Amino acid sequence: MKLPQDTFPYSQDPRSQPVAHDFPDGGYVYVQDTNGIVMALPDSPHLHPKVLGGGKPALYAGDLTILDGAVADLTNLSGTFQFDDEEGLLQVAAQLRQQGLVVVPGAVRFFPPDGSRPVILE
Repeated sequence: MKLPQDTFPYSQDPRSQPVAHDFPDGGYVYVQDTNGIVMALPDSPHLHPKVLGGGKPALYAGDLTILDGAVADLTNLSGTFQFDDEEGLLQVAAQLRQQGLVVVPGAVRFFPPDGSRPVILE
């Protein structure tokens, strides 16, 4: 669990909601809350701290892309939280499946903190 690096208590964006199978195709920022639920907003700069709002901690965060109703890309890219463990990203993929989504093969990409090439985890 991590606190956001930007600790300003932003209000939660009213568009923030649990990721579900009926999300429209597109790019999203996501944050996994302390209950394990993956919440998301349409992608735009500096939205990670507004997904949960209030400077709340997260279990994990990054970005994801939904294409044809499935998760086509899932990463740990978040300047606000900067998660750097592969296992956490795999847990997000598992949670998204529990939330009713398909995660396509090759979609789960971990970006190492040293800036080296991303690693496909699944």
